[in-house]
Amino acid sequence: MNKKAIFTVVALGLSLISGQALNEVIFEDKDFSKDGWSDFRDISNGAGWEVRSREMGGLVQGVVQEVTIGGSGGVYLSSGDGNHASVFRLDGTIRAIRSRDGQRTVVGEAEVSGEAEVRIGFDGAFFIYEYRSGDKWTRLGKSDIIGLVSYRGGISTNNRASDMSNYRVVKLDSLLGVRFGYTDTPKIPGTPWVVHDPFRPQPRQINPGTISPVDNPGTPPSDAIVLFDGTNLDAWEDGKGNAPKWKMGDGFFECQKKSGTIRTKQKFGSVQLHIEWAAPTEVKGSSQGRGNSGVFLAGLYEVQVQDNYDNLTYPDGQAGSLYGYRPPRVNATRPPGEWQAYDIIFEMPEFKDGKVVKKARITVLHNGVVVQHGVDIPGMLGHKRTRPYREHGPGHIQLQDHGNPVRYRNIWVRELKPTQ
Repeated sequence: MNKKAIFTVVALGLSLISGQALNEVIFEDKDFSKDGWSDFRDISNGAGWEVRSREMGGLVQGVVQEVTIGGSGGVYLSSGDGNHASVFRLDGTIRAIRSRDGQRTVVGEAEVSGEAEVRIGFDGAFFIYEYRSGDKWTRLGKSDIIGLVSYRGGISTNNRASDMSNYRVVKLDSLLGVRFGYTDTPKIPGTPWVVHDPFRPQPRQINPGTISPVDNPGTPPSDAIVLFDGTNLDAWEDGKGNAPKWKMGDGFFECQKKSGTIRTKQKFGSVQLHIEWAAPTEVKGSSQGRGNSGVFLAGLYEVQVQDNYDNLTYPDGQAGSLYGYRPPRVNATRPPGEWQAYDIIFEMPEFKDGKVVKKARITVLHNGVVVQHGVDIPGMLGHKRTRPYREHGPGHIQLQDHGNPVRYRNIWVRELKPTQ
């Protein structure tokens, strides 16, 4: 699905047209005529509740839908599977409601009299709910987007036409404070997406379960090369071959801001890598500024480390992604502060006469859940760019300093040599 992919939605035209002016009205229907809607029908046997549908692209930052309500009605976003967010008026009470996995939560409410306006939109990290009774918009609250990012039913609204008027879709500059993707980057080979595309479908979030004790690290296989056993950093160096400046803790080590990337002293080719990590317990920042690090195979191919528990970012930059190329199949991230595990099977590319004849291939399990399965890597991965292969041999396993105090423990590797 690309940025121009079409969803059928109920009563909302959230167009993902690039280049829209800020605070521009994208769509408007003042008196709920039948013009401009792909679907217009009564859903309650003549009781006055109607469905209006338009074709649109998907969730986009800064875009809100607004409506004026005299009696009852409202607007909501729905994934079609029980996950939805709404701001709704019933007589004199306006409520913002978030339903997720069958659990219904009132985000905020207010009492009003006379006509009032309500709106719901997306600020790049959260759904926001607001109302206006008079001259000033008032925030009812905000909620997570989990379960509604990769929505299949689209964005929708139910309304009673006799109670509502002045429906509009508006792009607001006030909701553009959080950036979670790019549209001016190169296209990823073999896909319809650009690097870090914010319009790429988000992986659904799951609970990864517990396959081993979370509080205590396991033990490596007898033939593994132990890179960190909780006692020292003897197997590691900084990018210049000096002693690393990352901080040792009780059975773990932790990235220190501006301490630089660290790497194994030994170089590796095809490997099975086990590594455990934890994002900071105290949540700071959002998107790529929260719990960010990375694991580089052969010093070149990054599996992203990122706190993506209720934290939106571009899909190919999430935890378990092949950074800049392939999002994880699902978001298996545990809450901040909890230990997580990657098990990575990496196969080196093969070259002949300076040209790649077999691409690098990778499989990744995140907390025991397959998030990458036998994926051929198309070239050198990176931030906001794509690069073709260049011939190389084994390289260091690297851990990235992205300015966040991410912790690591229980790191071991098994070299995957040809079988006899």
